[in-house]
Amino acid sequence: MKPEVKGELKQLLVSSILEKIRKYKPETESKPFFEAIFSKRSVNLASLLQSFYTTFGTSIYEQMAVLLARKNAGYHAERQYVLLGKIDPNTETLINSMHLEILSSQTSGNKEKQTELIRNSIKQGSPEKDPESIVDLFVKTSSGQEFYFDVTSVKPNIKEFRTLKKKLLRWVALRLSVDKSAKVNTALAIPYNPYHPEPYARWTAANLFDAGELFVGTDFWNFVAAEEVYEELLNIFREVGRDLRPMIEKAVGDDVL
Repeated sequence: MKPEVKGELKQLLVSSILEKIRKYKPETESKPFFEAIFSKRSVNLASLLQSFYTTFGTSIYEQMAVLLARKNAGYHAERQYVLLGKIDPNTETLINSMHLEILSSQTSGNKEKQTELIRNSIKQGSPEKDPESIVDLFVKTSSGQEFYFDVTSVKPNIKEFRTLKKKLLRWVALRLSVDKSAKVNTALAIPYNPYHPEPYARWTAANLFDAGELFVGTDFWNFVAAEEVYEELLNIFREVGRDLRPMIEKAVGDDVL
């Protein structure tokens, strides 16, 4: 990873965490049973951690990915990208049929084949906003390949996975409705593998997404950076943790078990 990218990533993390600590207010809601078991400080720490989980999931991971893609890989990248297009009724029916077939057969099918079926079906559409136009992360590589990512939680449930599968198919159609020749790829980005050191094994994913639709942990970060950076990323987080731990400890109080 380029040294300047490391510096910017560290600054992003530090500023985000400091802002979260600045705004943090210890739990005002009484939780007597949990406080009796774990202590008030532990309850406060759990509250602060939950706040960090939310912030990273909705913002920080996307910002990290854009930074790595732009400044380390030299790609074009945007977060909260607005994907414009219009899906004609026949192609919408095709997507619904594909989706139902995947759900009923419990097999993901071949995404490349699905994309070509949509490409052959889609009619030229105007660049309009769709209810599913917002893409968490858009990356265009130096070879012109376009990747539209939904940056999702590490353990979506089956209902969420089903919804995401259809969204990825619709993103393909939206893009191709404006440019049939676009080199479009749609995928889920999962920031880390909760089953490490075992492979990602969320059973609900295996039946709905083929290998090219899941970028998990190491694969995702190495892709957006165009080199192996995952361990370097973890080291940056460790450095930030060492630097800011005293402030975090102070924020949650000194009531210990």
